[in-house]
Amino acid sequence: MTLVLALLASLALVSDSVTGWLIYDRALIFKGEIWRMWTGHVVHFGSSHFIWNLAVFVPSGCWLERLWPVRTRWFYLACPLVISLALLWLDPSLVRYAGLSGLATGMLVLLAGRQLGRRKQEPAWFWLSVLILVAAKIVLELFTGTPLLVSGFADVRTVPLAHIFGAVCGVVFWAAARCGK
Repeated sequence: MTLVLALLASLALVSDSVTGWLIYDRALIFKGEIWRMWTGHVVHFGSSHFIWNLAVFVPSGCWLERLWPVRTRWFYLACPLVISLALLWLDPSLVRYAGLSGLATGMLVLLAGRQLGRRKQEPAWFWLSVLILVAAKIVLELFTGTPLLVSGFADVRTVPLAHIFGAVCGVVFWAAARCGK
């Protein structure tokens, strides 16, 4: 499923007509085009945005899907919806949104939580460092208003709220897995 989503994101990048039909657009969502709450996450605002998102999304998604295939697929279904609902409710000034970064952030947090539970096989310091770096990136973008790694966003603002709610989804899915043991 991770590779399917990456392929869909690739196709959306090369076709403006596909992008227009898929992008998260607040007004169109309120007019009933609710699929955009999921599909807006595979659309990107340029190649730099796309490449950085895939650099995190594909490895963490494939790794997590190998460890927890069913949970990962449920995550792919729930997390974009949660992020989109948060954006609709908490950021009414956001007209358009695109990108896998919120979902990728959530995947990375879920993977780190999963691996922290395997202390004999995985070094805890590494996964704690991953979580600290994710938090630092979110805080930095929240306070500076600019993306840390992505360039070419002249007319688009960064949306740390998507990363925050992606991370929240990762924590919730990890906690649910821990409770289900």
